[in-house]
Amino acid sequence: MTPLEKPVRRITRGALDRFHGCDAGRRLVASLEPGDVLTLRPLGTRRPESVSLLDVYTWAIKCRVNAERLEQARERKQQLADARARRRLRRPLREE
Repeated sequence: MTPLEKPVRRITRGALDRFHGCDAGRRLVASLEPGDVLTLRPLGTRRPESVSLLDVYTWAIKCRVNAERLEQARERKQQLADARARRRLRRPLREE
């Protein structure tokens, strides 16, 4: 691998959506800078947001783990619902 000595900048293909206020419709400029820093800013502005690559990696792992836990919880919930339905079918009807 080549060590990072000067910033590498690229522009995203997609633009920001309407939820980004005055930056809606602007594409993002992503910059990978020395010191393991990722900087993002809307194209044509000077309002950067910087984050450590270690933080990005940690966030990505947490997102994946949370998604897996959510899927497991959904499966458990469905299994419990199926078990309740089976018990309801086995229950004798009450005659009044």
